[in-house]
Amino acid sequence: MKVPFSLFLAFKYLKPKRSMVSVITVLTALGISLGVAVLIVVLSVMTGFDDVHKEHMIKLDSHIQIGIRGPSVFAPEPVLKVLDEIPEVKAAAPAVEGFVMMTRYGQAVTAMLRGIEPELEKNISDVESFLVAGTLPLDDETVVVGNRLAMNLGVWVGDRLTVYSPQCFVGEDELRLPAELTVSGIFSVDMYEIDSQFMFSSLPTARDVFAMEKGVHSLRIITDDPFQAGETSRKIMAKLDVAASERAGLRWFRHLHTQTWMEIHQTMLGTLRTEKDMMFILLCGISLVATMSVTNTLITLCIQKTHEIGLLKALGFSSGKVVGIFFLLGSVQGLFGCIFGIALGMWITANLDALLGFLRRFNPDLMSAEFYAFSQMPARTTFGDVLSVCLIVMVFSTLAGILPAWRAAKMEPVDALRYE
Repeated sequence: MKVPFSLFLAFKYLKPKRSMVSVITVLTALGISLGVAVLIVVLSVMTGFDDVHKEHMIKLDSHIQIGIRGPSVFAPEPVLKVLDEIPEVKAAAPAVEGFVMMTRYGQAVTAMLRGIEPELEKNISDVESFLVAGTLPLDDETVVVGNRLAMNLGVWVGDRLTVYSPQCFVGEDELRLPAELTVSGIFSVDMYEIDSQFMFSSLPTARDVFAMEKGVHSLRIITDDPFQAGETSRKIMAKLDVAASERAGLRWFRHLHTQTWMEIHQTMLGTLRTEKDMMFILLCGISLVATMSVTNTLITLCIQKTHEIGLLKALGFSSGKVVGIFFLLGSVQGLFGCIFGIALGMWITANLDALLGFLRRFNPDLMSAEFYAFSQMPARTTFGDVLSVCLIVMVFSTLAGILPAWRAAKMEPVDALRYE
């Protein structure tokens, strides 16, 4: 196979005359490798955190929620009949939810109370698997609370809470007394937003708290594929619109609306996405600094090979081919750096827990499991992340040859060979 002359010279210049390997070339490639490895490890950890949070969101919450505009409630039975006609819908369960205020020992804390049907809820969310104390079966006047909410209130299983709903404060003709609920269980999903703000009760208990005789606030739906919830949501709305137009008694369907789990948790998901993007941009600076050593190496090489470059140009070697040599030199060093960097990054990612265990010998609070709420460091390396890192590093390494390439292209054969 015939190798282009510019590429042949690029490999020749990377190898010194008196040794098999250039120390400068090795150090340059090592610097690039470390930058690539750091980027891969950080992006893998960020992706792992994102996956764990999404998993917890899907396990605890539904894929789609159907609600009605305004503070009104609706009868779930007609909607459930329509949902039975949609094959993508696997299960649905009614819910009554709203903000409440609780008091204990003179301390007031607000939270979201969700009333559920325990038997139907088993098809929707996996709350029972997140219990850390007590039991899930909800009787009348009992409640299951998040562990951080329980900590803020200073309660445990068997304690009683005084729960105030908004209806306790807006009545004009009568005074509504707060509800007295007993804590039957405590759950934890390792997400501060949920553990500190959510509590579950039976549907009759929630209706009693919110002064409702019947109806629900929402229907929570599980689909075949949670990541296709947007498409399924549009199908549901289309079916509801058809039902509303065909039957006069169902015109109130037009007031219903759907929300996917991605829309409900868009703040959290947006934060995670922004953190990952910003981390990628900031850590690209590491790779940029590493590729600066490529520029230094090529400038030194350009000075050392002044006579050879002058001779090549005197023999008719064009300036474009001379420029190509230095771009290829940067690309080759970047390629070797990417290969070794990927291998190093994948090895570190696969052994993160062992590496953290070793570092915790010197700093026990490093990445504390109690603070981050993960017993193991989540990490997942994606092909897209690796490809993005390699493309960025290859572009930086190739562009690192601009300055020495420009100097070599401007070089005149007479000046380069003047002292020969």
